[in-house]
Amino acid sequence: MKRLFLAFVVALFAFSASAQQIGIVAGITGPNSTLKDSKIGAFDQYHAGFVANFPVMEGFRLQPELIYKVKGTSVSQIGSGNDKYDMTVGFIEFGLEGQIGIGREFMRIYGLAEPFIGYNLKDQGWDKEKDPIENLSWDKTEYGLAIGGGIELFQHLQASVKYFWNMGSVKGDFNKIVDEDKVRNFNGITLSLAFLF
Repeated sequence: MKRLFLAFVVALFAFSASAQQIGIVAGITGPNSTLKDSKIGAFDQYHAGFVANFPVMEGFRLQPELIYKVKGTSVSQIGSGNDKYDMTVGFIEFGLEGQIGIGREFMRIYGLAEPFIGYNLKDQGWDKEKDPIENLSWDKTEYGLAIGGGIELFQHLQASVKYFWNMGSVKGDFNKIVDEDKVRNFNGITLSLAFLF
């Protein structure tokens, strides 16, 4: 997995070197969980990073991304208890977004698909004073796919929404406190704004 991660990073920077535009991106992230008998937080996480954008052919563009993304959510009342857990993990993610769209200078509407791979930089959550589990940690690597759509105005401002699936295991040893069949990987929705220079 580490070799695949490094190869993906090299490819990302190779794409970026020939980019027509570069930019910054930021937004919010919301969870989609199968946790039962619990209260789940809404859009309470964030992401921010850098993008590059260049046309490949008429109507099709590639947009590689390097983003720090916090995934997860606050969970309370697991089962019959009153425990509260901050199930959040910070990933550095590399994605290669393909955009198929219509429109030109003033406005462009596009659909997108994006494979991504990431590395866990920091377990953001877990209040150690309240957490009954010592040394609880998540898996270090992740990968998945996102699909969605967006709009680009004046060739500089992008607004997009994506639904992402984590296909690799990122659960770590969270199943010590929640049964394996009650929690899935960090899937969810991102809302993003990007400014291209």
